[in-house]
Amino acid sequence: MTSPILVTGGTGTLGRLVVRRLRDAGCDVRVLSRRSREAEDGIQFVSGDLATGEGIEVAVDGAGTIVHCAGSPKGDEDKALNLVRAASRAGAAHLVYISVVGADRIPIDSRVDRAMFGYFGSKLAAERIVAGSGLPFTTLRATQLSRPDPDGGTADGKAAGDTGSGRLPTPTNRRR
Repeated sequence: MTSPILVTGGTGTLGRLVVRRLRDAGCDVRVLSRRSREAEDGIQFVSGDLATGEGIEVAVDGAGTIVHCAGSPKGDEDKALNLVRAASRAGAAHLVYISVVGADRIPIDSRVDRAMFGYFGSKLAAERIVAGSGLPFTTLRATQLSRPDPDGGTADGKAAGDTGSGRLPTPTNRRR
């Protein structure tokens, strides 16, 4: 049995799709969720909060790969820092951070810029935290993903680099 893949934001719009793809690929999946949930369909849920740091240590314990899909318009850098600290202490093998296309290209110089494009600045700050963590990492700058279509893709967008198949990249470590 391989170590589980931890997905933060695994109950959100993007995270639900990632969790499903990982399960379909035969991976053991653990989801960090702010609300307590019972295990379902081979998915383990761990209660915790990236903003406060509560429960993160338990969530990362034993996880080989962490896919950080949790995001919000504010505070991404603080959440990433809490996750990186816990992942470093746990000796995580790899951290995948889901960012957004343009995070490094949107100038955020004024209050108006921050009001309009603060999300991009927060994502870029989180990218830098992950990159400076010392952990092996991958940053995926995806285009906007929204409502899932019935075939498992997205009706309104797709992951950067997707061929239009509606398929998200899936890691190769499978349960044995």
